[in-house]
Amino acid sequence: MLDPEGDLDFFLGEASTRKFAAICVLPEHVQQARASYSGTIACAAGGFPNGDGPLHERIAEVKQAIVDGADEIDIVMDFDALMDGERDKVATDLAQMRQACGDQILKVILETTELDLSYIELGAKLALEFGADFIKTCTGRRGGCTPLVARTLAELLATWSHENGGKARGLKLSGGIREPGQAEGYLDIVRTALGDGFVHPATFRLGTSRILE
Repeated sequence: MLDPEGDLDFFLGEASTRKFAAICVLPEHVQQARASYSGTIACAAGGFPNGDGPLHERIAEVKQAIVDGADEIDIVMDFDALMDGERDKVATDLAQMRQACGDQILKVILETTELDLSYIELGAKLALEFGADFIKTCTGRRGGCTPLVARTLAELLATWSHENGGKARGLKLSGGIREPGQAEGYLDIVRTALGDGFVHPATFRLGTSRILE
């Protein structure tokens, strides 16, 4: 529920009847969600959906979301800075966001729809280097996930795991996944690159509310 004007009560009621890996809400909705939802709550914080703006304000938003009860934080990488070659800025953002999250799960949204493939790979590697627990495709605000992007990120994670003693970091595919057949296709891509065991809430998520029906 990432619509500020959405029916949060209805959303939380529906969520409570199902078994999700997590629900995702905006920072202003975390307290209400925590009061009535017992499962995992992710918060799209830190300047969602753009990933820019004053860093101290984005950090403050992340910290407040955690105080309010968020278990996981989804931030958007500053994709414009990445494409402009400002690697140090992106790295600083990621390092400080990681610190602000403490022990909570951090997902870094690459906004793959705005990046060339080489920058998708660079962004993913930076996110992993600076402690992202998950890399995530996109917000869905500027387009959707594609099989090519899913395969690229899954294979990159497989390589990263091999180079880091078998450690696993997670993958979340989101954006435009609306049909069961699409979801099954993405599952096949992930299983091929990372194995059946990777398809578990601790390491793999599909971001899609529209597929429920």
